[in-house]
Amino acid sequence: MPSDPFESSHDDLDAQRVRVEAIGEPGQRRFRLLTLIDGVTTIVWMEKQQLQALGLALDQLIDQLPDAPPSLGGGNVPTSFDEDTRRQFRVGRMELGYDERRGRFVIVAHDLTDDDTGITLRCRMTREQARELSVDAVSVVSAGRPRCTMCGAPMGPGLHVCPQQNGHLPRALADLVLEDDDE
Repeated sequence: MPSDPFESSHDDLDAQRVRVEAIGEPGQRRFRLLTLIDGVTTIVWMEKQQLQALGLALDQLIDQLPDAPPSLGGGNVPTSFDEDTRRQFRVGRMELGYDERRGRFVIVAHDLTDDDTGITLRCRMTREQARELSVDAVSVVSAGRPRCTMCGAPMGPGLHVCPQQNGHLPRALADLVLEDDDE
């Protein structure tokens, strides 16, 4: 019988597979962390900033550790996630650490509602899995809407109203370029 990653007494929390992804169109995306532990899929929904912070924190923690000899395997095993799992929650607080005894990174994610249900995810990952997760988090976060180089706000498909330009241009930039060509 598969073990339950929600049980606090469970000792075998090594992830077979870990992945992050965004669902939806830029500007309307939702972010999630998927884990597969002992054949059981858990999906943790999070904000973009939480995913970005997790990726950066993993990267910093990896850099602080001494180099480890290359390991055989230990990366994400090609196993499918159960995307219809009932084991889903929205994260409120996350913890990241390193289990020196096992040589594993540890993520603990707590349910946002925190109504004393005790719903959390506890997951251990190899260095390779942590590195992949960090790289994937950066990739997923950066795949969103481009940012304005002047104000840093996300830009949509329409005309961008930039406070650094004291409002916005009265006409579209393409119209101004066409007028210059006519002269």
